[in-house]
Amino acid sequence: MNEDIVNIWNDLNKALVNFINQKIKNTEISKDISQDVFIKVFSKIDTLKNKDKIIPWIYQITRNEINSYFRKQEFGQEIEVVDKSDILDENLTIEFSKCIQPMINSLPLKYQEAIKMTEIEGVSQKELAKSLNISYSGAKSRVQRGREILKSLLQQCCTISSDKYGNITNYTNKNCDKDCD
Repeated sequence: MNEDIVNIWNDLNKALVNFINQKIKNTEISKDISQDVFIKVFSKIDTLKNKDKIIPWIYQITRNEINSYFRKQEFGQEIEVVDKSDILDENLTIEFSKCIQPMINSLPLKYQEAIKMTEIEGVSQKELAKSLNISYSGAKSRVQRGREILKSLLQQCCTISSDKYGNITNYTNKNCDKDCD
């Protein structure tokens, strides 16, 4: 059977390199992948159950090798270096959360309740609607309006800096009348 493989390989090699090159767009890499395919075919031929399907089997191995090549390329990309200033400071988050609580408490009761349930307790807006016996769209509106009022209060009281993901990186008090301690 080994001699048959070599003959099939000689007949199929150029077509396989062209097949690979259509996907990879680099002749040298295509030849390397083709060699990897040959090694796998030669070493795994005993696992092929139906010898009449050797050519489709070889093409399947080739597709798998192409996929492996792209996976290696994907994971081999350079990793973005994270600046220390981009890393969240947990102490800053805890400190800032102390300022948010009095502001939430100063919201009108219906918005206060909606914000506390959804943002602090993690209740979904659908569950909020059920527990308050209001429509789902009414619950969504209440949460959205509560967030807008809270944002406005925060902007009046503090200057807030955030990263590209919206995480708070710094804040300074603007001498507001809310007690953050």
